[in-house]
Amino acid sequence: MMKEGTHLTLNDGREILLQDDADISLSICSDHEALCAYPFTCPSGGYGGGTLLLSPSERYLIFSFFSGESEEGFSLFQIEDSRLVPLFDSEYFYGEGASYFFSDDEKILFQSLLGGFGPWYVEDAYQDEEDAPYFEYGEINILDVKSQSLSRHKFHVYPSEAWEEEIDGPSYVSEITDGNILHVTMPWGEETLTLPLPETIVLHQDKEGS
Repeated sequence: MMKEGTHLTLNDGREILLQDDADISLSICSDHEALCAYPFTCPSGGYGGGTLLLSPSERYLIFSFFSGESEEGFSLFQIEDSRLVPLFDSEYFYGEGASYFFSDDEKILFQSLLGGFGPWYVEDAYQDEEDAPYFEYGEINILDVKSQSLSRHKFHVYPSEAWEEEIDGPSYVSEITDGNILHVTMPWGEETLTLPLPETIVLHQDKEGS
């Protein structure tokens, strides 16, 4: 479980603050004294707000932000002593309600941008080459922390006859088991995927899950 907010307290009592009333800055403080300050410039597209997330080991800090126009981005920092060392800056991705998950060794970071744009009317769905309807249900982006390489993986969901257009609920990576089995929570139940992921993940939804 990652600590999240605009004011985070480390186990040793130091604090990490996000200040974005005017200019955007991230700082590490101790006893109300700033130990470091990192001015931040978000991607073009504007800034609608953001939050901080701390990895379980407290080695990494995620700054997750959004444009206010259904776009989400993030920056990853390593916490070294009392410094924030930038490791990776993403562009804005289309989506809302991004969530984040680290592998147990914190070598891989997952960003989930799934669902969030309902209602999902079948008559408005895309059509494949066999005229079967499907929804572009978002994506999971995977960052290799060491190489700083990001891969993007789109989700196509094929609705069943029991599909509910008002379907809503959490969609996020929940855990990794056996080293390569990715568990993804969807509104209709859990999906299990095998890493590495293909560029496009195809899911067939039904009453009892895919």
